[in-house]
Amino acid sequence: MIECFNSLILAARNKTVITMLEEIRVKMMKRVGQMREFCDSWIHDFSPIALKVLTEHTARSMKCSIEWNSDIGYEVLEGYFRHVVDLPRQTCSCRAWMLKGIPCPHAIVARHHKRLNLMDYISQWYSRDTYMNTYSYFIQPVLNLKMWPTSTNPTIIPPEVRKMPGRPKTARRKEASEPKKQENSLKGGLK
Repeated sequence: MIECFNSLILAARNKTVITMLEEIRVKMMKRVGQMREFCDSWIHDFSPIALKVLTEHTARSMKCSIEWNSDIGYEVLEGYFRHVVDLPRQTCSCRAWMLKGIPCPHAIVARHHKRLNLMDYISQWYSRDTYMNTYSYFIQPVLNLKMWPTSTNPTIIPPEVRKMPGRPKTARRKEASEPKKQENSLKGGLK
């Protein structure tokens, strides 16, 4: 269902500009509708992908042990690693919670210790409302190209093609950061 934009427009990229833009517009119009239908199939108020990550983190949290300082500080031991969790600030020293917006296994252990609801700590970016706001703008259907009004503007003519001096280059231009390829020379190599 979800595919890369470049693979979505692969067939349209080799066409003329207006045809290419029309094909991309139609595909995007369909995609917005599909994504809204996908959201209607959600069981919870959060995306299925976020809930899958939360489930994986919950399974990982079963292997963690916790120490609490009777205030807001938690020290969670996972294997050989210690992580510090601060629930009010929603931070963990592993930084996964801050990066993803989904509680990490260490935060889940702390939440279970405090008997808090995990769903309250998933970022609002994964919610149904945010998702529907993302796809709230519809691309409207357009008349066929032959039904468009004719333009009174002068037609744009492409520039003349000039033949450049010298032989055309076949190798691509490399970035400055790319390493130079070392060629084996016959000089001094074979004796």
